[in-house]
Amino acid sequence: MSKDTSLNKLVDEARRLRDHLRHVQGQDCADLAIALQPFDMPDTDEKVGSDQIIALNRTFQHAYDGALDSVDGYTLNEVLKGNSPHIRAPSLPGSVVLTVIGIALVLMAFHFSYWLNRTTFVLSEAEQFVKFDHFQSVTKLIELENYFGKTPDPSSPDLEPHLVYLEGIATLKYHYQEEETLPGRMLGLRNTVVPLQQPIKTAWRQICPSETEARPGWLATALCPAQNVTVARARPPSEVTFLKADPAVPSQGEPVQGSFQSKIAEIQALEKATMRNALRGADGEYVRSEYFVGSMIQTLRELLNVVQLWALPIIYGSLGSIVYCMWRVLNPNIAPYGFLYSLMRTAFAGLAALTLSMLLAPSNVLTIGVDLNRPLIYLLSFIFGYSVEAFVSTLNLLNSYVTTNLTPTKRREQNGAQQAAQTG
Repeated sequence: MSKDTSLNKLVDEARRLRDHLRHVQGQDCADLAIALQPFDMPDTDEKVGSDQIIALNRTFQHAYDGALDSVDGYTLNEVLKGNSPHIRAPSLPGSVVLTVIGIALVLMAFHFSYWLNRTTFVLSEAEQFVKFDHFQSVTKLIELENYFGKTPDPSSPDLEPHLVYLEGIATLKYHYQEEETLPGRMLGLRNTVVPLQQPIKTAWRQICPSETEARPGWLATALCPAQNVTVARARPPSEVTFLKADPAVPSQGEPVQGSFQSKIAEIQALEKATMRNALRGADGEYVRSEYFVGSMIQTLRELLNVVQLWALPIIYGSLGSIVYCMWRVLNPNIAPYGFLYSLMRTAFAGLAALTLSMLLAPSNVLTIGVDLNRPLIYLLSFIFGYSVEAFVSTLNLLNSYVTTNLTPTKRREQNGAQQAAQTG
Protein backbone atom coordinates (compact mmCIF):
# COMPACT_ATOMS: atom_id res chain seq x y z
CA MET A 1 0.00 0.00 0.00
CA SER A 2 1.47 3.40 -1.00
CA LYS A 3 2.00 6.29 1.38
CA ASP A 4 -0.82 8.36 -0.10
CA THR A 5 -3.25 5.43 0.09
CA SER A 6 -2.37 4.78 3.74
CA LEU A 7 -2.79 8.46 4.57
CA ASN A 8 -6.17 8.67 2.82
CA LYS A 9 -7.35 5.56 4.66
CA LEU A 10 -6.25 6.99 8.00
CA VAL A 11 -8.02 10.28 7.34
CA ASP A 12 -11.25 8.58 6.22
CA GLU A 13 -11.33 6.28 9.24
CA ALA A 14 -10.59 9.18 11.60
CA ARG A 15 -13.45 11.23 10.10
CA ARG A 16 -15.90 8.34 10.39
CA LEU A 17 -14.88 7.69 13.97
CA ARG A 18 -15.24 11.40 14.78
CA ASP A 19 -18.74 11.56 13.30
CA HIS A 20 -19.81 8.39 15.10
CA LEU A 21 -18.53 9.58 18.47
CA ARG A 22 -20.10 13.00 18.00
CA HIS A 23 -23.53 12.09 16.63
CA VAL A 24 -24.19 8.61 18.02
CA GLN A 25 -22.25 8.20 21.24
CA GLY A 26 -22.27 11.86 22.29
CA GLN A 27 -18.67 11.63 23.45
CA ASP A 28 -15.99 14.31 23.49
CA CYS A 29 -14.03 14.10 20.26
CA ALA A 30 -12.39 17.55 20.36
CA ASP A 31 -8.84 16.15 20.18
CA LEU A 32 -9.69 14.09 17.11
CA ALA A 33 -11.45 17.05 15.48
CA ILE A 34 -8.42 19.30 16.08
CA ALA A 35 -6.07 16.67 14.66
CA LEU A 36 -8.25 16.46 11.54
CA GLN A 37 -8.40 20.21 10.90
CA PRO A 38 -5.27 20.34 8.69
CA PHE A 39 -6.68 17.51 6.56
CA ASP A 40 -10.09 19.18 6.14
CA MET A 41 -8.62 22.20 4.39
CA PRO A 42 -8.23 22.44 0.61
CA ASP A 43 -4.78 21.71 -0.81
CA THR A 44 -4.03 19.31 2.05
CA ASP A 45 -1.07 17.67 0.36
CA GLU A 46 0.90 20.92 0.31
CA LYS A 47 0.23 22.05 3.91
CA VAL A 48 0.27 18.79 5.93
CA GLY A 49 3.57 17.75 7.46
CA SER A 50 4.84 14.54 8.94
CA ASP A 51 4.32 15.83 12.49
CA GLN A 52 0.63 16.40 11.81
CA ILE A 53 0.26 12.91 10.33
CA ILE A 54 1.91 11.36 13.41
CA ALA A 55 -0.28 13.45 15.70
CA LEU A 56 -3.42 12.34 13.81
CA ASN A 57 -2.38 8.69 14.06
CA ARG A 58 -1.79 8.93 17.82
CA THR A 59 -5.03 10.81 18.42
CA PHE A 60 -6.94 8.32 16.29
CA GLN A 61 -5.54 5.34 18.25
CA HIS A 62 -6.33 7.04 21.55
CA ALA A 63 -9.91 7.81 20.44
CA TYR A 64 -10.36 4.24 19.15
CA ASP A 65 -9.17 2.74 22.45
CA GLY A 66 -11.47 5.06 24.38
CA ALA A 67 -14.46 4.16 22.21
CA LEU A 68 -13.98 0.46 22.98
CA ASP A 69 -15.17 1.16 26.53
CA SER A 70 -18.69 1.94 25.28
CA VAL A 71 -18.82 0.26 21.84
CA ASP A 72 -17.71 -3.22 20.88
CA GLY A 73 -14.98 -3.80 18.34
CA TYR A 74 -17.36 -5.16 15.68
CA THR A 75 -19.33 -1.89 15.63
CA LEU A 76 -16.17 0.23 15.47
CA ASN A 77 -14.82 -1.82 12.58
CA GLU A 78 -18.11 -1.32 10.73
CA VAL A 79 -17.89 2.40 11.47
CA LEU A 80 -14.37 2.57 10.06
CA LYS A 81 -15.62 0.85 6.90
CA GLY A 82 -18.34 3.44 6.46
CA ASN A 83 -21.17 1.24 7.73
CA SER A 84 -22.13 3.28 10.78
CA PRO A 85 -25.35 2.10 12.50
CA HIS A 86 -26.99 5.53 12.16
CA ILE A 87 -26.40 5.40 8.40
CA ARG A 88 -26.83 1.77 7.41
CA ALA A 89 -30.05 -0.08 8.31
CA PRO A 90 -29.92 -3.81 9.10
CA SER A 91 -30.87 -6.31 6.43
CA LEU A 92 -34.61 -6.93 6.51
CA PRO A 93 -34.52 -10.54 5.16
CA GLY A 94 -31.78 -11.48 7.61
CA SER A 95 -33.71 -9.95 10.51
CA VAL A 96 -36.86 -11.84 9.52
CA VAL A 97 -34.95 -15.13 9.32
CA LEU A 98 -33.38 -14.51 12.74
CA THR A 99 -36.83 -13.82 14.17
CA VAL A 100 -38.19 -17.05 12.67
CA ILE A 101 -35.26 -19.03 14.08
CA GLY A 102 -35.80 -17.46 17.50
CA ILE A 103 -39.52 -18.33 17.50
CA ALA A 104 -38.70 -21.88 16.39
CA LEU A 105 -36.18 -22.26 19.24
CA VAL A 106 -38.73 -20.95 21.75
CA LEU A 107 -41.31 -23.46 20.50
CA MET A 108 -38.75 -26.28 20.69
CA ALA A 109 -37.80 -25.29 24.24
CA PHE A 110 -41.48 -25.26 25.24
CA HIS A 111 -42.10 -28.59 23.50
CA PHE A 112 -39.22 -30.40 25.17
CA SER A 113 -39.91 -28.83 28.58
CA TYR A 114 -43.55 -29.93 28.35
CA TRP A 115 -42.37 -33.38 27.25
CA LEU A 116 -40.05 -33.55 30.27
CA ASN A 117 -42.87 -32.73 32.68
CA ARG A 118 -45.21 -35.29 31.11
CA THR A 119 -42.52 -37.96 31.00
CA THR A 120 -41.55 -37.41 34.63
CA PHE A 121 -45.19 -37.75 35.70
CA VAL A 122 -45.78 -40.86 33.56
CA LEU A 123 -42.57 -42.46 34.86
CA SER A 124 -43.72 -41.99 38.44
CA GLU A 125 -47.03 -43.65 37.58
CA ALA A 126 -45.24 -46.48 35.76
CA GLU A 127 -42.95 -47.12 38.73
CA GLN A 128 -45.95 -47.33 41.03
CA PHE A 129 -47.65 -49.67 38.55
CA VAL A 130 -44.64 -52.02 38.49
CA LYS A 131 -44.27 -51.95 42.28
CA PHE A 132 -47.94 -52.81 42.80
CA ASP A 133 -48.31 -56.31 44.29
CA HIS A 134 -51.05 -57.61 42.05
CA PHE A 135 -50.87 -61.20 43.23
CA GLN A 136 -51.11 -60.27 46.90
CA SER A 137 -54.08 -57.96 46.28
CA VAL A 138 -56.03 -60.59 44.35
CA THR A 139 -55.20 -63.25 46.97
CA LYS A 140 -56.60 -61.11 49.77
CA LEU A 141 -59.81 -60.58 47.86
CA ILE A 142 -60.11 -64.32 47.17
CA GLU A 143 -59.82 -64.96 50.90
CA LEU A 144 -62.58 -62.43 51.53
CA GLU A 145 -64.72 -64.11 48.87
CA ASN A 146 -64.27 -67.40 50.73
CA TYR A 147 -65.21 -65.65 53.95
CA PHE A 148 -68.37 -64.22 52.43
CA GLY A 149 -69.31 -67.62 50.99
CA LYS A 150 -68.93 -69.34 54.35
CA THR A 151 -70.71 -66.67 56.40
CA PRO A 152 -74.14 -68.02 57.27
CA ASP A 153 -75.70 -64.60 57.88
CA PRO A 154 -74.89 -62.05 55.16
CA SER A 155 -76.55 -59.32 57.23
CA SER A 156 -73.93 -59.56 59.95
CA PRO A 157 -73.19 -56.25 61.67
CA ASP A 158 -69.47 -56.70 61.03
CA LEU A 159 -69.03 -54.51 57.93
CA GLU A 160 -65.24 -54.18 58.02
CA PRO A 161 -64.59 -57.17 55.69
CA HIS A 162 -67.10 -55.68 53.25
CA LEU A 163 -65.31 -52.32 53.33
CA VAL A 164 -61.92 -53.98 52.88
CA TYR A 165 -63.29 -55.88 49.89
CA LEU A 166 -64.75 -52.72 48.31
CA GLU A 167 -61.48 -50.82 48.85
CA GLY A 168 -59.52 -53.68 47.30
CA ILE A 169 -61.86 -53.80 44.30
CA ALA A 170 -61.55 -50.02 43.86
CA THR A 171 -57.74 -50.28 44.00
CA LEU A 172 -57.73 -53.04 41.39
CA LYS A 173 -60.09 -51.07 39.14
CA TYR A 174 -57.76 -48.07 39.21
CA HIS A 175 -54.79 -50.36 38.61
CA TYR A 176 -56.44 -51.97 35.57
CA GLN A 177 -57.38 -48.57 34.17
CA GLU A 178 -53.73 -47.57 34.48
CA GLU A 179 -52.80 -50.76 32.64
CA GLU A 180 -55.08 -49.82 29.75
CA THR A 181 -53.87 -46.22 29.40
CA LEU A 182 -50.25 -46.32 30.62
CA PRO A 183 -48.66 -48.27 27.70
CA GLY A 184 -50.32 -45.98 25.17
CA ARG A 185 -49.08 -42.85 26.92
CA MET A 186 -45.58 -44.26 27.23
CA LEU A 187 -45.51 -45.18 23.54
CA GLY A 188 -46.75 -41.71 22.65
CA LEU A 189 -43.98 -40.05 24.68
CA ARG A 190 -41.39 -42.31 23.10
CA ASN A 191 -42.63 -41.62 19.58
CA THR A 192 -42.56 -37.88 20.25
CA VAL A 193 -38.75 -37.97 20.52
CA VAL A 194 -37.82 -41.11 18.55
CA PRO A 195 -40.51 -42.15 16.03
CA LEU A 196 -40.94 -45.87 15.58
CA GLN A 197 -39.67 -47.42 12.37
CA GLN A 198 -42.76 -49.63 12.22
CA PRO A 199 -46.39 -49.28 13.27
CA ILE A 200 -47.23 -49.42 16.92
CA LYS A 201 -49.32 -52.50 16.37
CA THR A 202 -46.36 -54.44 14.99
CA ALA A 203 -44.18 -53.34 17.90
CA TRP A 204 -46.82 -54.42 20.37
CA ARG A 205 -47.13 -57.82 18.71
CA GLN A 206 -43.36 -58.32 18.92
CA ILE A 207 -43.42 -57.61 22.64
CA CYS A 208 -46.67 -59.47 23.33
CA PRO A 209 -47.00 -62.18 20.63
CA SER A 210 -50.27 -63.59 21.97
CA GLU A 211 -51.91 -60.28 22.72
CA THR A 212 -54.15 -60.35 19.68
CA GLU A 213 -55.43 -63.78 20.69
CA ALA A 214 -56.32 -62.68 24.21
CA ARG A 215 -59.01 -60.32 25.37
CA PRO A 216 -59.28 -57.23 23.13
CA GLY A 217 -57.56 -54.48 25.11
CA TRP A 218 -56.97 -50.78 24.64
CA LEU A 219 -54.60 -51.30 21.71
CA ALA A 220 -56.91 -53.63 19.79
CA THR A 221 -59.75 -51.20 20.28
CA ALA A 222 -57.65 -48.27 19.03
CA LEU A 223 -56.14 -50.08 16.04
CA CYS A 224 -59.27 -51.95 14.89
CA PRO A 225 -62.15 -49.48 15.27
CA ALA A 226 -64.10 -51.19 12.50
CA GLN A 227 -64.45 -54.39 14.48
CA ASN A 228 -67.11 -54.51 17.13
CA VAL A 229 -64.79 -55.14 20.05
CA THR A 230 -66.73 -55.87 23.20
CA VAL A 231 -64.97 -56.15 26.50
CA ALA A 232 -66.65 -57.99 29.31
CA ARG A 233 -67.60 -55.54 31.99
CA ALA A 234 -68.96 -56.22 35.42
CA ARG A 235 -72.03 -54.73 36.88
CA PRO A 236 -71.91 -51.12 38.01
CA PRO A 237 -70.10 -50.49 41.31
CA SER A 238 -73.43 -49.90 43.01
CA GLU A 239 -74.50 -53.42 42.08
CA VAL A 240 -71.25 -55.23 42.82
CA THR A 241 -71.89 -58.35 44.81
CA PHE A 242 -69.57 -60.82 46.41
CA LEU A 243 -69.72 -63.67 43.95
CA LYS A 244 -69.27 -67.20 45.13
CA ALA A 245 -68.73 -69.43 42.10
CA ASP A 246 -69.89 -72.98 42.31
CA PRO A 247 -67.26 -75.69 42.05
CA ALA A 248 -66.88 -77.30 38.70
CA VAL A 249 -69.48 -80.03 38.13
CA PRO A 250 -67.97 -83.15 36.58
CA SER A 251 -69.54 -84.32 33.36
CA GLN A 252 -70.74 -87.85 32.70
CA GLY A 253 -67.96 -90.33 32.14
CA GLU A 254 -65.42 -88.00 33.75
CA PRO A 255 -63.76 -89.07 37.00
CA VAL A 256 -64.76 -87.16 40.10
CA GLN A 257 -62.08 -84.69 41.15
CA GLY A 258 -60.54 -85.02 44.55
CA SER A 259 -60.82 -82.45 47.28
CA PHE A 260 -57.53 -80.79 46.29
CA GLN A 261 -58.54 -80.37 42.65
CA SER A 262 -61.96 -79.12 43.71
CA LYS A 263 -60.35 -76.52 45.96
CA ILE A 264 -58.09 -75.36 43.12
CA ALA A 265 -61.07 -75.08 40.80
CA GLU A 266 -62.98 -73.14 43.43
CA ILE A 267 -60.09 -70.73 43.94
CA GLN A 268 -59.79 -70.21 40.19
CA ALA A 269 -63.50 -69.48 39.97
CA LEU A 270 -63.25 -67.04 42.86
CA GLU A 271 -60.27 -65.33 41.20
CA LYS A 272 -62.24 -64.90 37.98
CA ALA A 273 -65.16 -63.50 39.95
CA THR A 274 -62.84 -61.06 41.72
CA MET A 275 -61.31 -59.97 38.42
CA ARG A 276 -64.76 -59.59 36.93
CA ASN A 277 -65.86 -57.35 39.79
CA ALA A 278 -62.76 -55.24 39.16
CA LEU A 279 -63.77 -54.75 35.50
CA ARG A 280 -61.30 -57.29 34.29
CA GLY A 281 -61.81 -60.10 31.81
CA ALA A 282 -59.04 -62.55 31.13
CA ASP A 283 -56.01 -62.35 33.38
CA GLY A 284 -53.35 -63.78 31.06
CA GLU A 285 -52.12 -60.54 29.50
CA TYR A 286 -51.41 -58.74 32.78
CA VAL A 287 -47.88 -60.14 33.09
CA ARG A 288 -47.07 -59.12 29.51
CA SER A 289 -48.35 -55.60 30.20
CA GLU A 290 -46.18 -55.42 33.31
CA TYR A 291 -43.09 -56.51 31.35
CA PHE A 292 -43.86 -53.98 28.64
CA VAL A 293 -44.22 -51.12 31.12
CA GLY A 294 -40.95 -52.12 32.78
CA SER A 295 -39.07 -52.07 29.47
CA MET A 296 -40.60 -48.72 28.51
CA ILE A 297 -39.49 -47.22 31.83
CA GLN A 298 -35.85 -47.86 30.91
CA THR A 299 -36.37 -46.48 27.40
CA LEU A 300 -38.02 -43.28 28.63
CA ARG A 301 -35.31 -42.77 31.24
CA GLU A 302 -32.64 -42.93 28.53
CA LEU A 303 -34.57 -40.47 26.36
CA LEU A 304 -35.11 -38.22 29.38
CA ASN A 305 -31.37 -38.13 30.02
CA VAL A 306 -30.62 -37.32 26.37
CA VAL A 307 -33.13 -34.46 26.29
CA GLN A 308 -31.94 -33.02 29.61
CA LEU A 309 -28.22 -33.38 28.94
CA TRP A 310 -28.06 -32.66 25.21
CA ALA A 311 -31.14 -31.26 23.52
CA LEU A 312 -32.30 -28.55 25.94
CA PRO A 313 -28.81 -27.10 26.65
CA ILE A 314 -28.20 -26.78 22.88
CA ILE A 315 -31.61 -25.14 22.40
CA TYR A 316 -31.14 -22.65 25.25
CA GLY A 317 -27.57 -21.83 24.21
CA SER A 318 -28.65 -21.17 20.62
CA LEU A 319 -31.64 -19.18 21.86
CA GLY A 320 -29.35 -16.96 23.93
CA SER A 321 -27.22 -16.25 20.87
CA ILE A 322 -30.29 -15.46 18.74
CA VAL A 323 -31.60 -13.08 21.42
CA TYR A 324 -28.27 -11.23 21.44
CA CYS A 325 -28.17 -11.00 17.64
CA MET A 326 -31.74 -9.69 17.57
CA TRP A 327 -30.88 -7.14 20.27
CA ARG A 328 -28.10 -5.82 18.06
CA VAL A 329 -30.60 -5.44 15.24
CA LEU A 330 -32.98 -3.45 17.46
CA ASN A 331 -30.27 -1.23 18.99
CA PRO A 332 -29.63 1.73 16.64
CA ASN A 333 -26.26 2.52 18.23
CA ILE A 334 -24.68 -0.88 17.58
CA ALA A 335 -23.93 -2.47 14.24
CA PRO A 336 -25.93 -5.68 13.67
CA TYR A 337 -24.14 -8.88 12.84
CA GLY A 338 -24.32 -10.26 9.34
CA PHE A 339 -26.66 -13.17 8.71
CA LEU A 340 -23.94 -15.79 8.18
CA TYR A 341 -21.98 -14.46 11.13
CA SER A 342 -25.12 -14.75 13.30
CA LEU A 343 -25.68 -18.35 12.18
CA MET A 344 -22.09 -19.31 12.94
CA ARG A 345 -22.28 -17.61 16.32
CA THR A 346 -25.54 -19.42 17.12
CA ALA A 347 -24.09 -22.80 16.17
CA PHE A 348 -21.00 -22.14 18.27
CA ALA A 349 -23.18 -21.08 21.22
CA GLY A 350 -25.08 -24.36 21.00
CA LEU A 351 -21.81 -26.33 21.05
CA ALA A 352 -20.51 -24.28 23.98
CA ALA A 353 -23.73 -24.90 25.94
CA LEU A 354 -23.52 -28.62 25.17
CA THR A 355 -19.93 -28.71 26.41
CA LEU A 356 -20.94 -26.85 29.55
CA SER A 357 -23.78 -29.29 30.25
CA MET A 358 -21.67 -32.40 29.60
CA LEU A 359 -18.91 -31.13 31.91
CA LEU A 360 -21.03 -29.85 34.79
CA ALA A 361 -23.96 -32.27 34.89
CA PRO A 362 -22.13 -35.63 35.18
CA SER A 363 -19.47 -34.28 37.54
CA ASN A 364 -21.95 -32.59 39.94
CA VAL A 365 -19.74 -29.51 40.13
CA LEU A 366 -22.62 -27.23 41.05
CA THR A 367 -24.24 -29.60 43.57
CA ILE A 368 -22.03 -31.73 45.78
CA GLY A 369 -23.68 -35.09 46.36
CA VAL A 370 -27.14 -33.78 45.40
CA ASP A 371 -29.13 -34.26 42.22
CA LEU A 372 -28.30 -31.49 39.79
CA ASN A 373 -30.84 -28.73 39.32
CA ARG A 374 -31.49 -28.93 35.59
CA PRO A 375 -32.95 -25.40 35.23
CA LEU A 376 -29.65 -24.03 36.53
CA ILE A 377 -27.85 -25.74 33.63
CA TYR A 378 -30.39 -24.28 31.19
CA LEU A 379 -29.89 -20.81 32.67
CA LEU A 380 -26.11 -21.06 32.36
CA SER A 381 -26.50 -22.33 28.79
CA PHE A 382 -28.63 -19.31 27.90
CA ILE A 383 -26.20 -16.88 29.55
CA PHE A 384 -23.15 -18.37 27.83
CA GLY A 385 -25.04 -18.40 24.54
CA TYR A 386 -25.91 -14.73 24.97
CA SER A 387 -22.31 -13.78 25.82
CA VAL A 388 -20.38 -16.45 23.98
CA GLU A 389 -17.52 -14.00 23.43
CA ALA A 390 -17.05 -13.78 27.20
CA PHE A 391 -16.96 -17.58 27.33
CA VAL A 392 -14.25 -17.68 24.66
CA SER A 393 -12.29 -14.89 26.38
CA THR A 394 -12.39 -16.86 29.63
CA LEU A 395 -11.01 -19.93 27.88
CA ASN A 396 -8.28 -17.83 26.24
CA LEU A 397 -7.29 -16.34 29.60
CA LEU A 398 -7.17 -19.80 31.11
CA ASN A 399 -5.06 -21.02 28.21
CA SER A 400 -2.66 -18.09 28.57
CA TYR A 401 -2.34 -18.66 32.31
CA VAL A 402 -1.67 -22.36 31.95
CA THR A 403 0.76 -21.84 29.08
CA THR A 404 2.68 -19.15 30.96
CA ASN A 405 2.99 -21.09 34.20
CA LEU A 406 3.54 -24.60 32.86
CA THR A 407 5.88 -23.97 29.93
CA PRO A 408 9.41 -24.96 31.02
CA THR A 409 12.00 -22.20 30.93
CA LYS A 410 15.23 -22.84 29.13
CA ARG A 411 18.17 -23.71 31.29
CA ARG A 412 20.46 -21.04 29.95
CA GLU A 413 17.82 -18.37 30.54
CA GLN A 414 17.69 -19.40 34.17
CA ASN A 415 21.45 -19.30 34.42
CA GLY A 416 21.53 -15.91 32.74
CA ALA A 417 18.95 -14.53 35.17
CA GLN A 418 20.95 -15.86 38.13
CA GLN A 419 24.17 -14.33 36.84
CA ALA A 420 22.45 -11.02 36.25
CA ALA A 421 21.07 -11.06 39.78
CA GLN A 422 24.49 -11.83 41.24
CA THR A 423 26.18 -9.13 39.18
CA GLY A 424 23.54 -6.57 40.09
